[in-house]
Amino acid sequence: MDGLKFSILIPAYNAPSLLKTTIESILKQSFRDYEIIVCDDCSTDNTEEAAMGFGDGRIRYFRNRTNLGYGKNLQSCFEKAVGDVVFLMGHDDILLKDALLKTYNAFGLDGNIGVVTRPYYWFFEDPGVPVRAVRPYDRKKDAVLSVFDGEEALRKIFESAGQLSGLAFMRKYVDVDFHEEIFPAHIYPLASILRKYKAVYLKDYTVAVRLESSMTRHRPDIYRISPTKSWIKMFETVYSGYEYKEIKKQCIEFITTENFAGLIQLKTSGSIRILLKEILILIRYHWLNIFDVRFWFFTLGSMLIPGRILRWLADNYKREILSRKLKDIPVIGQNQKDGKTEPEQAIS
Repeated sequence: MDGLKFSILIPAYNAPSLLKTTIESILKQSFRDYEIIVCDDCSTDNTEEAAMGFGDGRIRYFRNRTNLGYGKNLQSCFEKAVGDVVFLMGHDDILLKDALLKTYNAFGLDGNIGVVTRPYYWFFEDPGVPVRAVRPYDRKKDAVLSVFDGEEALRKIFESAGQLSGLAFMRKYVDVDFHEEIFPAHIYPLASILRKYKAVYLKDYTVAVRLESSMTRHRPDIYRISPTKSWIKMFETVYSGYEYKEIKKQCIEFITTENFAGLIQLKTSGSIRILLKEILILIRYHWLNIFDVRFWFFTLGSMLIPGRILRWLADNYKREILSRKLKDIPVIGQNQKDGKTEPEQAIS
């Protein structure tokens, strides 16, 4: 474990001020042995200037000849990495204090660690105000987990993997490419690594994820391929062997029962046709959903409420209700609050 170098991968497209804030949060880290790889997917602004303006030799900037899209751009970043640990980072998210050091230390907890994951929170304009969060597996200690440790461990690992920022892999264990389908793009290598190696689920929050600039809110085309079906395809592909039969079953049950709130996103950022398709997929792969009150709450609400009103309700619920329940989360310090710039729309 001694001497691990990190390769921090940032697939970027437009939104240079947000990229600058992201890089600033990395450069403030106490752990210093890393390279930052920025792969610019044919931005139409001054993304290159934002990346290279720091004058730090650890930052490596590359511009793609053609627009590759999120998944292939992430793969392009990976192919340029030389570090022992691949650390994923969205171009509009913010690392919290000592995030890299905590991740580094986690790889030393067991001789068989392939992945480090973490709790994180979402924010709108102010990174000091969480509006939603993925909680730690164990609040008292970093947990060493395996997908073979039971359904609870498996669900928590993949729940935490939905966002790429702050996820870390041992580069030498990556044996599956990042995928072109957006929603599970970064999870393919993670899921594959976990067939043989363990994960550490950190107890501390290490990432603040920006909501307003997310492509999930601005690009309806990404929903043409069902998010749920994309995850199911990934699980069926990575866990195709007989020895993974139970793991695959648990994974598919997880993705078809734990994210009914995602139907709101499909309605507000996609279309009613896409929403209906997703509802049918949820029933097809887990027909017992028809007896789940939560399923009908989100299904009927998404179908009956107009999109603009639904988005307003969902956003205000996060700002006014959920944020009050997240007062216990250690948020980004005042000295790091560079993220108050107006969000830019970043579309890859």
